[in-house]
Amino acid sequence: MKDSTQALLDRCGPFRPDRILDAQKQARQGTAPVRDPTRVRTVRLRSWDDLPDTEAAWTALLERAGNHSVFQTFAWHACWWKAFRDSHELFVILAYAGSRLVGIAPMMIVRERGPLGRVRSQVCFIGSLNHASDYCDLITDPAVPQALPALLEEMHAAACDRIELSHFPSHSPHKAGLLEYFERRDARITVEFQAEAPVRILGDRDADRKAANKSSLKRHTRFFEKSGDLRFHRCTSEPEILGYLDVFFEQHKARRAHAGSPSQFNDPAQQVFYRDLIRETLRHGWLRFDVVLFDDAPLAFHFGFEYQRRFIWYKPAFDVQFAARSPGEVLLKFLLDDAIEKGLEEFDFTVGSEPFKYRFANRTRFNDRIIVFRSAGDYWIHRGIHRGKTVLKKLLGRGADARRNAQCNR
Repeated sequence: MKDSTQALLDRCGPFRPDRILDAQKQARQGTAPVRDPTRVRTVRLRSWDDLPDTEAAWTALLERAGNHSVFQTFAWHACWWKAFRDSHELFVILAYAGSRLVGIAPMMIVRERGPLGRVRSQVCFIGSLNHASDYCDLITDPAVPQALPALLEEMHAAACDRIELSHFPSHSPHKAGLLEYFERRDARITVEFQAEAPVRILGDRDADRKAANKSSLKRHTRFFEKSGDLRFHRCTSEPEILGYLDVFFEQHKARRAHAGSPSQFNDPAQQVFYRDLIRETLRHGWLRFDVVLFDDAPLAFHFGFEYQRRFIWYKPAFDVQFAARSPGEVLLKFLLDDAIEKGLEEFDFTVGSEPFKYRFANRTRFNDRIIVFRSAGDYWIHRGIHRGKTVLKKLLGRGADARRNAQCNR
């Protein structure tokens, strides 16, 4: 690394919230001094309260940036940090051109024990550690290309063992610039496939209707319609949602126990996170909390979002006593019908390769995991472990295929 941390600090100056506040005040009053528009400086947030106007500026930058999701909003990051910060160190970097916010790196520093027992520090996205955020990315103003390298320089100067960018969309507009930045510095870097994210691009009304009226969806929906009173209801107030929330948690716990895996809601911090999300995302109009009622009792729930003309599939739950009648498909039909009627642009099934998603998706996006290593030893150890896991996964996959073929040939 050509620039030391001290050199960077000398160039950018110490973190001074008072100076930023003065600059913001001057900008509002129209008295801000004229500065070189190509010069980008960075400051680091050590607390969400460092700058009182951060949320407004963050939102304005997102509007200029485009191509983002609810997982890049200020509210999302603030809720996650409140629930899960533990011993992590906040590492949010803000890039300014004059008094204008032109870039955000919503990061944190995590310290954990590596495979050889050594404590390892890494810079990673807020929300990525427990997979709460399906898509993680940097945020920059397209009109200020200098913002991206300025953010990356600060991240590189942190002198952590790794920069680990997981849940990073492979189609991100920042991917090429990020890779170019680290390659110019001869950094040791890996880019690994992490997950698929199926999505249905809406707009062809006939094709969309055909997808929402697949025979299994209609069959399962008709069963409940013939057996009692079936209704789809969107909850729009915080008291109403909170009134259902404990039932939603219990349905999810029972469903995961039925599937043989623990529910995330066994963790009280997860419940706190969802309660905070309700308050913060509902006030912005992003939250979608929907319930399917069967004879006035909750049959199925969905906790998700409607953001930038996209429906975001996030967390479903249903009453396991009706599992044989596929209440999840009944829920999906109502949600697809609603998205089509509203003229939304996408139905994003988000991260996960569950088979049902591909029955309705017409496009698949991908998430990458990009890791920058400071140590050559760490790089080669990771390469070896990753390659071993890949080979083992292929062997297990071949074994599963062989077992399926043997069963088919009986």
